Formats: sequence, C-alpha cells, structure tokens
Amino acid sequence: MNKVKAMRTCSMITLTALLTVSTLLSPNRSFAAEEGTITSPYELTSTANASLLHSSANTAPIISRHINLKSSQIIRVIVQLNNEPVAVGRYEADQAVQGFTTQSVEDSQVMASTATTIDSQQSTFTNAAKAKGIKMTVNYRYNTVLNGMEISIPANQISTLAEIPGIKSIYENNNYYTIPVQEPATLTATSATYDASPLNLIGAPMAWQKGLTGKGVKVGVIDTGIDYEHPDLKGAYKGGYDSVHHDNDPYEDPPLSVQDDPQGLGFAGTSHGTHVSGTIVGQAANKTSEIVQKGVAYDAELHVYKVLGRDSQTGRSTGTTAQIIDGIEHAVKDGMDVINLSLGTDADKDVNSPDVIAINNAVLSGVVVVVANGNAAAPGSYYYSLGSPATSPLAISVGASTVPGTQYQASVTASVYDADSVSQDTYAQSYSLQAIAWRTQQDDFAQYLGNTLYQGVYVGLGLDDDYKGKDVQNKVVLISRGGSKFTDKITLAKSKGAKAVIIFNGDAQINDSTQADLSEHIAGRDGNIGSGAYIGDGYPYIPSFDMAGEAGRALARKAIQSPTTPLTFTFGKQYPKTSSIGDTIADFSSRGPNQDGLLGIKPDFVAPGTNIESTFPAYGKLIKDASYKEAYLRQNGTSMASPHVAGLAALLKQEHPDWTPFDIRAILANTAKPLKDEKGTLYDVYSQGSGRVNVIDAVYSPAVLETVEPITILDKELKKKTVTNYGSSAAFGVVAAGGAEQSKTLQIKNTSTTSIQYQATVHMNPSVTSDPYQPVATPDVSHIAARLKGVNPDGSILVNGQSTKSFALAVQPDATAVTGDYEGDVVLTANGYPTLHLPFVLHVGTNLPDAGLGLQEVTLSDRDIRLDGKQDSIDIGFHLTATDSNVMELNVYDMNDVAQGTLAQVVQPVTDEGYPLFKPGYYNFNDIDNVVMVSDNNGTSLKALPPGQYKLELAVYHVNPQGVTDPNSVHPAYTSYRITGTEKDRIHTAAKPFHYILDGQNKIGKPVIALNDTERITYKVLSTSDAKYVDNTGTLLKYPASGSRIVKLNIQIRSVADPTVQTTVKALVKIKAPAK
Repeated sequence: MNKVKAMRTCSMITLTALLTVSTLLSPNRSFAAEEGTITSPYELTSTANASLLHSSANTAPIISRHINLKSSQIIRVIVQLNNEPVAVGRYEADQAVQGFTTQSVEDSQVMASTATTIDSQQSTFTNAAKAKGIKMTVNYRYNTVLNGMEISIPANQISTLAEIPGIKSIYENNNYYTIPVQEPATLTATSATYDASPLNLIGAPMAWQKGLTGKGVKVGVIDTGIDYEHPDLKGAYKGGYDSVHHDNDPYEDPPLSVQDDPQGLGFAGTSHGTHVSGTIVGQAANKTSEIVQKGVAYDAELHVYKVLGRDSQTGRSTGTTAQIIDGIEHAVKDGMDVINLSLGTDADKDVNSPDVIAINNAVLSGVVVVVANGNAAAPGSYYYSLGSPATSPLAISVGASTVPGTQYQASVTASVYDADSVSQDTYAQSYSLQAIAWRTQQDDFAQYLGNTLYQGVYVGLGLDDDYKGKDVQNKVVLISRGGSKFTDKITLAKSKGAKAVIIFNGDAQINDSTQADLSEHIAGRDGNIGSGAYIGDGYPYIPSFDMAGEAGRALARKAIQSPTTPLTFTFGKQYPKTSSIGDTIADFSSRGPNQDGLLGIKPDFVAPGTNIESTFPAYGKLIKDASYKEAYLRQNGTSMASPHVAGLAALLKQEHPDWTPFDIRAILANTAKPLKDEKGTLYDVYSQGSGRVNVIDAVYSPAVLETVEPITILDKELKKKTVTNYGSSAAFGVVAAGGAEQSKTLQIKNTSTTSIQYQATVHMNPSVTSDPYQPVATPDVSHIAARLKGVNPDGSILVNGQSTKSFALAVQPDATAVTGDYEGDVVLTANGYPTLHLPFVLHVGTNLPDAGLGLQEVTLSDRDIRLDGKQDSIDIGFHLTATDSNVMELNVYDMNDVAQGTLAQVVQPVTDEGYPLFKPGYYNFNDIDNVVMVSDNNGTSLKALPPGQYKLELAVYHVNPQGVTDPNSVHPAYTSYRITGTEKDRIHTAAKPFHYILDGQNKIGKPVIALNDTERITYKVLSTSDAKYVDNTGTLLKYPASGSRIVKLNIQIRSVADPTVQTTVKALVKIKAPAK
C-alpha cells in the first residue's frame, strides 16, 4: 500500500473541509511546540531505562493491526500464551552455569515440568474457545521456543477469542522468503574438484588440519528443503521435517512444465536449501562430475527443516510465520547445536517480531542461530536496510563479503536503423560491457560469439510474459534490471533459445512491477550494475553482460520508438581479463544499524557471499535417471554468507562443546578481520560489523571478549523479560557532546585452565566508509576520550583459568565534538595467544541521527488509551527536520491499513503569501485519544474508534494558497498505539461522580448542579422527582424554608463521537436555603 497516497486521500479531504476553520484542528484542540530531548520510542532498551517502560502485565492481548476483525474469512494466526516456553525455562535454569558454577537444576526436569504446565494451559485455552462457540482449528502447537499455537479461525471471532484469559498476542501468519540471490563476482571452473576461494578466506582448511570437521555436531538448515539424493549431501543428511506439508520428508519442490503444472504456469523448482546445505556440509562425493562441493563442516550431521515452498503468485519460495516457528521448534527439539536461516523480510524491522521471539528463545536454550542479514542495501535505503529476523539481538546476523575472482570486459556495437533509408553504421554506437555469467568451461567468448552481426530483441524486464510473440532464437536479448533475479533472467533467456544476454541497470516501474522504468535518469542506476550482478560460470548460463543503465535505457527507448527497424549487436574481438582480490563488502549486503534504540551494530560480521558455488538439486528422488553431473551453481547473497558462518560455528562447537551461543558469536567477532574498500578506507561497523570471519584464530583462542549488557526484550507491548546479552560489540546510542562519561561493562572469559595476562588498549577509527550514494566524512575522533576502567595501571588484565574478569569501556565526547558516528575498537593482546577485538560505536548529538526523512523521533507518552479516567489520552511528540512544511497532521489507520480519519491537523495562520512554514524543532500533539475527524460530502463529523491496535501516520507537507499539496514535500513517519477502552468506558467513568449525594447551588433560576459539556461528553437533565423545587431541566425553582431536601434528577450522559452510547443516572442533589 502506498502510504503517502492513502494519507493524501484522507488528509486532503480533511484539509479542504477544515483548513479555513481554524489554525488547529483536533477533537481536543491541543498543540504545542517544545524544545528539548524526546524520549526514545523504541521497544528494546537497556534495563537502565526500565523505569521508562510501562508494564504490560494484566493488559489486554495484543491483536495485530493487520487483521481485519470484521471479515468472516477464515485466516491463520499465531496465538501466544503468557507462560514461558520450555527453552526459556531451560535458560533460567542454566543461568548458574554462566560463571563456571555448578548447575543446580537438570535441564530435563525443568523442560518436563515446563512442558506439562504449557500443555495444561493450552488445553485450558482450547476448551475455553470451544465453550465460547469459537470455530477454530489448531494446525500447530508450540512449546519450546514459543508457548502458543497456529490456528485457523474466522477473523471476526478473534475479538471473542482474545477475551479468553492467558493470551499474550494474536498475530497473522506472515509470509517469509528466501533471502534473494544477488548474483556473483566471477570465478572460472578449473580442474580442481571444488572452489576453495571462500574456504581459504575463512580459514576452513587450516581448521580441518587441526582435526575440526564438524564431527558430532548437529546442524539444522531451515529453508526450502533439500535434494538429499545429491551425492555430496547424501551421506551428511540425517533427517528433518517438512513444516509445509507436515511430514518427515523435507525434499525440495520439483520443477514442473507448463503441461504438468496443475496451475498451468510451470515451475522451476526450489533449490535454495540445497545450495545452503552444500556450503555447510558438502562431502565432495560426486563421482559423476568434474565439480564437487566441499562444505565448511563436512563431517557434521545435517538436518533440514522445510519451511519455504512454492508460491505460484510470486514464483518465489515463501513461508508463513507458523512454518518458520515450526521449523525452529523442530530443530530445537531435535537437539540441533547450530541452525541456519537464510531467509527474511526486508520490510519488517521489528526487533520483537514473532519469529525473532522464537529465535531469541532458541539462543537462550543453547542453540547457535545464524541469520542472513539481507540484500537490501541500495540508493536511498543504504543504512537501516536489514530486516527481520536478522534484527534479533541474540542471534548472529551475517553480511556478505566478496571473494577473489576473474572478470572479463567486453564491448558491443549496437544499432537501431532503417535498412531502406540509411546504412547500418549511421546510428551505430559502441558500448563497454562487463561479463557477468557464462556456461562452465566456456569462457572463450570470442570463439562462442565471434564477430557476427546478431539481431537483438528488447524484452523489458525479461519476465516470461515479455517473450510472448517474440522470436529470440539465436538472438541477443536486451533486458532491464528489476522484477526478477539476474539468474532467472539469464536461464529464462537461455530456455527461449537466446544466444546471449545484455542486462542494463535500471528498475521496474514504481506503479507497475511488470514494466521497466526507461527514464533518462534513475538515481543510483545510471552506471553499470557492478559487483552485485556478477554470477560467473555455471551450467545453466549463456554469455551475459552488464551494460550501464543510462545507455541501456536509451537504447531500449530507441528500439521501442522504431518497432519496424532492426536492433542489432556485434561483439568486439577482445575480452580483456582482470583479477579481483576480493575481500570487500558486497554492495548489496544490508546495513545496520539495528532499530533497537541504541543504534546497535548489525551485521555482527561478514563472510564470503559472492560467487559461491554449491550443490544444486537434480531431483533424483522424483526424476528417473536424474544426472548430478552438472548439479552445481554459483549464487550470490547473504544467504550464501550465512551458511559459511554456520559451518564455522559447527567447527567451534566441536572444539568447545560447552561454549554458549554468545561465546561462539563473540569469538568469531573477536578474531574477524576488519576489511577495507578498494581505496583502502576501513568499512564502517554498520557495513561489516567486526569484519570478515576467519576461524583460525578463533579455534586457538581459549578466551572470549564480550559485553555484559542486561536488555529488556519486549514482545511488542507485552510482558517484558530481562536477559543478559553477552554481546560481540558495544553501541552507546546517542551521547551528548560535553556530556557525562558513558560506560559499558565488558568481560574477558578464560575457558582454559591456565592464567592469561592480556594487554588491553582502546583506539578510535579516524576514517571509515559512509553511504556511497550520500558520502560524509568521518568526524574528528580526537574529540572522543575513550578509556578502559578496571584494568591495571599499565593496561594489563590478568584472568585466571576457568574464570572471568570484568572491566569497562568508557567514552566521553568533549564539548567541541561534532555530531556524527564515532567508531573504535577495544583490543586485547597476549603473548602466544590470538589478538581479540571488540568494535564499538557512539553517535554524538542530542538526537538520533537525521535519516533525511523530514520527521523522526516520534514519541508517545503512553501507548494505551484506556478511557478509565486515568489514561484517557496521550501526547505525541516529534522532531521536525523538514524545512518546507506548513501543514502538520496526525492520521490513523486500522489493522488493515485503511485510513480511519485524522486525529489532529494544524497549519500556520494564512497570510497574503499563503501559509507560513514551520520552523524545524520539537513539537507535540497533546490529548490524542480514540476520536477521529472524518469528512464526506455531508461535511465533517467525529468517529470513535473501537478497541484494537492502530497505526499512526504523522505527516508534514507543503500546501499552496489554492490548497494544492506539493507531492515532493510530503514527509510521513509511523508509530502505533492501541485503544483498550470504549465510549462505554468513557461514559461509565463520567457517571461515577453521580454515585454520591451532590450539593446543589442555591441561586433561583439557575441550574441546581453544573453539568459542563466537553468535546467528548454531553449532559442533559431528563426529569426531576420534585418539580416543586427543581424543574425537568434541572433549574432550581425554590429551596426549602429550613433544613435541606434531596431531589432526584434523571440525567442523560451521552458520547459526542458515538451518540448511541449513553446512560441515565439518578443523581441525588441536596438543596437547602442559603445561609443568612
């Protein structure tokens, strides 16, 4: 849904109807400008700020705002109950182990007891639902990483379901995807049996020499499934589960021809999980191929959990929240030591989403969880581009680095001409190209393509429909970037008979994802695609090339404008070869920071994720006489980086069976190599975390360096739980220049029996990379005082065997430190031991960094509108950074993202020049409650929103004197609140004062009691018990000559927003003569 468009629809109706009425338009009419610091709105924070968090105990269940509660459609939802799952019980029992103390409670006893409690609660819940007449079907039950179940239920019965005690939350069953493959930087196949380049970078062969091969370690791959008939995987595969089809056979979905496909579409089959599995445990056992795959931990046990399957609408592998959680549940119950999730969603940045909750609990139960960070870094969305579940604060999030490779340059002469009027050369133009893909062992482009004149065909985005009515047999197809993966574009072109492929930089149209955007200029897409397009050799490919976007789009426009004239291509004779040393950060790799309120460092570190060759399914279980001779493919993405780390985690688990997931994350980060870009500039921590992993130092280090940070994990606005995060990096959040020193607790944990003396130092990084599309210089780090506290005067730390030693990192900017991000490292060295390092970051300023969005730091004084007389409204603060706004408004959307109305709107008083601009600064909308303004042809009215969770859209923009909005001036920001009270509650609260005898006033002809209407409530006297003294309007007619008298008044109390909500109270009023 286009939020800006929806907001304009809602607020422009309001604007035209109300703009001339008053400067401020709000049901409560309260607005203030305020200078100062706004409290962080984030839901994950240090326990030092626990007092700022409201308790969610004894509150109503959270119902996802995306569920349409009025629909009768049967939907699938995740119901979370309030007892802790088994994994958390085991974590709490294991806390005594952290300091090398004796474990006091057996895991099996804790888990059995907890499981019994959970089973009892779940049975009580289902019985209660049945008693209420709720028609629901239980599809999945969870008790290990989540206490709850996935059910099918009519959406309009969810509100009734939520009345059952013990429910924490009800969320829709979301769809998840494999992290899209971003295609590689090239490596030619050689006579070598497997590609050793990424393995060498991470030190795997040297770990093998030490005897570390993953033997005895169980690794779970949560993905699309596996072709366990592949010779390189068959010996490693030991079982798993299919959460899509609910059986014990997690086989990949096979390919289907159009004729065999019941949907008549054709399907390429799934393959992602097989590729990921090969990277971890490939055993190099294929005797039918010149290529084999050797995994990082080739002796580990492989278990596969199929949670993603065919989506006929998108053509991608997708899965639901229930399937993801079910896969995690099975993996934990099956005793996995390590699980890998090369999946996620870029849109969801929530650090407390249901899948993140499950992952956090899996980590707390002792499982190392490795997650791909995503492939979403792009112009305009470079930082803050990671998505869930990589946002988990306890899991390992992995970015992608590049590997060494061979690249080929090329040239082509293209012409669009009319053979009857001009010569071919009249409009011929030469273009530089970069080879991105070719068939394995066929990298002699000159021999394959020659100097032949090829007819060209422009096929848009290269989707299947783009080929309809077009003959591309033995021709060169011209394709725009966007709409599908590069590998899909190339393999589809090959299947249509194309000779070669030229892909130019670009994108799909914003309003039509099936059409290419052929604009003259597209920000960040005018040059070549670059390293993100490189695939390299592979059996499914034909020669494919990368063309600069501006040139390619111009050529496509010419081809469209001259449909009757040929488009031709002639390739040059030379294909110069260059070698790349790699070890840079892939440009597509999603960046941090994490949106946790502290600007947390994500990814945790990076691993090779480009040009990764691994196993590919041949579907031997389902296809008779399937050949695995060419069952290999190169792919690119953080999906390929993550399994490298999962493999390393297995090697470390073999070496240190008693190490916790935190220890393994920390040592991989401690020993990672910080990377630099092609210019020699150190990558920033939000691009690389601690650096590129290398297991050699990790396996030889007996100690780990960690932060010790209690964090409060919120399940949205549910019950909070404090756990200790032993982190691999430190984020200080926002620190004021000249402010007080800020500290983080660190510890060195020595797992050996020998004492070790480390020399500890701390340094700042004077120059790091920034957003390449909007570069900024690194601020002067000399203005940051960074020191270590709790170490000896000479900087040494002595840590005894089997013990930990705590110390602290303190930072303090001086008063002249400029606003910006400052990074550094804590480094520990010891003779004869690997060097350890821990990166840290702080943002100097008084506010969170300006993301260039016009609005930020939206804060709520509370998130609940209870209408109980104590919490009837909230205040919403925000920081305006836009300089072109003269309208501010607050709109509200229901759980189906449908606009419900406007909560408040304010403009500057109009002048002859129009509406003046607001100055940047801090502003508040006060007294925001459940009542919105709505407008139609009959004018503007008020509407009371029913209980539920809502999304708030704060928008600022510029409107001219004629009332026309400049669309480029619209700056929205989003947050949410929930309404737990109703207008009935408001009226009930208003009626409480009438439960007591009231003293009436004694002025004849005046109301005997003051009934003051508000913007929310009206009062009306309906009748009196004694018309001699007080009439039926409540007016005092006379008072007793002596003493006092009680008069009963029937008073109607009615809601303004919903006049159907009313009550009548019997007010007892004491009247008496005035004192003489």
